[in-house]
Amino acid sequence: MMYRSRTVWATAVAAMVVLNGCGKSGPSVNYVEGVVTLDGKPIEGVTVGFSPVDATKGLAAVGTTDANGVFKLTATQGGSTDGGTVAGEYQVALTKIGTDIVTEEEAKKMQEDPNYGKEQTGPPVAPVVKSAIPEAYGNPATSGIKVTVKDGENKGDAFKFDLKSSFTGG
Repeated sequence: MMYRSRTVWATAVAAMVVLNGCGKSGPSVNYVEGVVTLDGKPIEGVTVGFSPVDATKGLAAVGTTDANGVFKLTATQGGSTDGGTVAGEYQVALTKIGTDIVTEEEAKKMQEDPNYGKEQTGPPVAPVVKSAIPEAYGNPATSGIKVTVKDGENKGDAFKFDLKSSFTGG
């Protein structure tokens, strides 16, 4: 009877080890931190997305800039919850939705009369959402930004993206 009890106990312990794993699951990721500026000034609220050039040799990751324009990546797939992404070549996309939402008619009137709407109240009828940065940055194929993530910590000039208001695609 004692032998059977030990067998059940050993089997239960072995099952817990298998179910819980023996460490972290998912790929090994590397810390990535960078800075985004627009015309030389830090910009808050920009979503920075890294897409692997070769899907078999990378892991998509995303981060959002803080008030100082600093972002830290977090892998978005592959079972990893650690910050960063795996080593490899990446295309970068950056997006930020504008907060000033007005109707097309109001936008036209505002261009003609800078004092239009100062006393106006109420929500806009047909909002026009626009990007707060040039839309070409929002597509990895047109942003023109490529980076290499290496093993270890990734920071510095290679991860500083100085966006230009006049950018139309690269």
